[in-house]
Order: sequence, then structure tokens, then C-alpha cells
Amino acid sequence: MSRSHLIQHPGSRTSPRRHVVSGAARIFEFDLPEGMTLMAAVAKVMDETGCDSAVVRLDGLSIGPYNYVMPDQSPDGQHVAWYSKTYLGDAARLQQGTAIIGRRDGDWFLHCHAVWQDSECGRCAGHLLPGEVIVASSYFGKGYAFDGGCFDVTPDAETNFSFFRPRIIENSQNITQENAAIVSLAPHEDLSTSVAELSEELGLRNAHVLGIGSLIGADFRDEPSMESPISEVLLLDGARVNSSDEPYLPTFCVDPEGNFFEGQIVSGRAPVCVTFELILVAS
Repeated sequence: MSRSHLIQHPGSRTSPRRHVVSGAARIFEFDLPEGMTLMAAVAKVMDETGCDSAVVRLDGLSIGPYNYVMPDQSPDGQHVAWYSKTYLGDAARLQQGTAIIGRRDGDWFLHCHAVWQDSECGRCAGHLLPGEVIVASSYFGKGYAFDGGCFDVTPDAETNFSFFRPRIIENSQNITQENAAIVSLAPHEDLSTSVAELSEELGLRNAHVLGIGSLIGADFRDEPSMESPISEVLLLDGARVNSSDEPYLPTFCVDPEGNFFEGQIVSGRAPVCVTFELILVAS
């Protein structure tokens, strides 16, 4: 049974429930130099690439020192959830990580969830603070450059948060054929159902999927369920939607107690808590 009833946001339900901008995505390669903050290094990449937005994988990136937060209970009645205290780390290597890159007040900004191995504390997961993470050694990575729209930090009346929401970029460059879409899902939208329906509606029936967000609990095919209605979530490498099957969405979650959950999401059993940001790219 869905755990959606466990979360009630402070504001009235907003519309639409799925914010979608179609456009063109292409694979691009990038380098992050040693010694820069993650935010500064990524901003430099974006200026050089010349796209409107991007979603990149950061698997294998070495960082340190670095700061991060985990999901936590809200300290007031203004939000259903909040962030933990800031945790400090000396050195780590990301096992898997995804960064959504867009704009905040006109400047480049990124939202990154990851799971990593810390040299002292072992396995960790959460929300990396991009201006407080140092790239520990030079890194070569790949991701999707997207044109036609941009993830833009936007106030949301329902949740009382400000977070990435896709907006259209008029007269965008580098669009020859639409083959992708950037998406944000509103609270209580089921993750797997949304991905399946959007891929069909947009004609992206065989698509790679990258994304991060939060869920109100989750059930997995062959692994223990996550009961917590508050979480930070990362879609793992290989997530995709096929034309005839339920979406394959391997997912990693961390709850406020620091418990980890990992597995293939069951359709109808993973409603969004605050938001979920995605890119779907036709294969």
C-alpha cells in the first residue's frame, strides 16, 4: 500500500503535477580540475559547453574536504521535512552520484545526491553541498547537455521549498531534433508510474533515466522496504524505461536515521515526498 497519506504539505495542492520541458539532449564529456569547489568547477564546464542545462554522473569522483546534509524531520510547521546538521568529511570517493545543473537567481547551480565511501567513516549518502565540496583530484566525466529548457530554482507554494523546476528557453541553440525531456514531479506523484506515462506521452519509449529527489517510503522488488516518509534518493546507473515493460528504476535511498535502502522500485509504491528531478533521453 502507498504511504502517500503519511505526508501533508503546508500549502494547497498546485497544478500541474508534472512539470515537463521537451528539448534536445546530447552526451558530452567534461573535466573537473583538482582543487576547485564542485560548484565552481561545474560552472566553468557549463560556460564552456554552452548548453541550457545538464544532468551528469559523478561516479568515481574523489572529494575532500567536503560538507553534506542528510534528510531530517522539520523543526517547525512550515515544512514536512528538512535537512540535518551539516556533516564534515575529509576524503571520499563517490560510488554513484548524479548532479542536476541549472540556474539559481541567474547563476549556475547544482543539486547533487550521492553515495560514497569515506576514508574514515565508511559508506555514506546524502545531499552534497556544492560550494563546500573540494574536487580532490582531476576528474573526467560524462553526462547529458540539454537545450530547450533549464532547471531553475523556483519557490513552491505547496511545499514551502524552493527547488529546481524546468522552464522553457525560447530560441534555444543546438536543437535539431527533440529527443529528451527534463521533468520535476510534485508531491504524491508515483515515481515509476510517472516515468512510464511520460515516456509514452512524449514518445520516449526507450529512454535512459537519470534523477534525484525524495520519496514517501518505497517498496522494492527483492529488497526490504523503506518505511520512512522522509528520504534522499538517487536513481542508480542503468535506470531506463522500455516500451513494453515497467520502468527499470534501481534506486538508492537514505532515511533520517542514516539507514540505506537499495533496489528496483515497485510501480505504485514510491510516491514523491517534496520533489523529484529527472531527465529522460531516447536511446
